[in-house]
Amino acid sequence: MGVTTLAVLVGLALVDSTSIGTLVIPLVWLLRPGPVAWRPLLTFLVTVAAMYAAIGVVLLLVGESLTRALSGVGDLDALRWVQLAVGIALLASSFSSAVVGRFAGRALVWRDRLRDGDGAGRSIAGTATIAVAVEVPTMLPYLAAIGILAASDLALGAQVGIVGGYAVVMIVPALLLAVARAAASGAVEAPLRRLDGWLTRQAEEMTGWVFGLVGFFVAADAAQALELFSS
Repeated sequence: MGVTTLAVLVGLALVDSTSIGTLVIPLVWLLRPGPVAWRPLLTFLVTVAAMYAAIGVVLLLVGESLTRALSGVGDLDALRWVQLAVGIALLASSFSSAVVGRFAGRALVWRDRLRDGDGAGRSIAGTATIAVAVEVPTMLPYLAAIGILAASDLALGAQVGIVGGYAVVMIVPALLLAVARAAASGAVEAPLRRLDGWLTRQAEEMTGWVFGLVGFFVAADAAQALELFSS
């Protein structure tokens, strides 16, 4: 795996770090008065990361089986063509207000339910499980990253290791915000509220950018592997 592909994966992980489970829900908790509740926050984030990693491993195993099947008929490029088609579709969908508005609306509804106390009695791990389940249809950057790994020439063990690292990168921004909140509660509360307000106002536009960037990177990686633009 080249440095460029690795950089793409890190970029996708950072995009994933702004999702419902990795940032929106932790941000709601960090905006509450009082000291940071580290135990439930860490339990939540670790559960989210573990579930993402588990989903990734399952998808890699499926991809490994598909790769072996295609290898038997000498058609490995089929995976890359599928990846290219998915990337182009995502890039095109980024210009559809109906598509991005639907996904952005889901995130805001989930955020508002948490603020209103809906489901407050559920366990922390249960809340994390629900958050990841809600995100499954919208985890486009993660699915793109898994697709890139599945189509790479890395051994399955190395792919699994990268998936684990990807899941850790996803929760790093929330952890850094928590550290800042604990270290300087009064100083960072106002910026956190501004960030929350900005995320709310820009939800649809940010979703469109996510679709567009993920689509571009996925399509570009496939095009490079297929040598579509080589002289």
